[in-house]
Amino acid sequence: MTRGEFKGGNNIALKIPKFKYSETVHFYKEVIKLPYLGFMSESHAFQFGDATLWLDCMENYSQQDVWLEIQTDNVKIAAEYLHKNHINRRDEVEVHENSEGYWISDPCGTILRVNPRK
Repeated sequence: MTRGEFKGGNNIALKIPKFKYSETVHFYKEVIKLPYLGFMSESHAFQFGDATLWLDCMENYSQQDVWLEIQTDNVKIAAEYLHKNHINRRDEVEVHENSEGYWISDPCGTILRVNPRK
């Protein structure tokens, strides 16, 4: 791969302010009734088509945010490609120790997790 080849990943995270968290979990679990996968890694998880929708409670957020996952065959080559296209790493947003993946954002600020293709 000489350029970045990406596909949508398996995960979508909604970063939800604490004051709206219970209400939002209730919406997806009891109103929309998405298949509930359980409470894992301090988040409620739901089946969302082929993806997993993670509802993350954020103590310091005033509004919700959406984070996406993309996958690539080679994260190092993809990082070089993204750098050449002026896309900066955003690893400060969340720590994932012992992981090949990394964080970037699109021009309007949407956070994307770049992970190895599974």
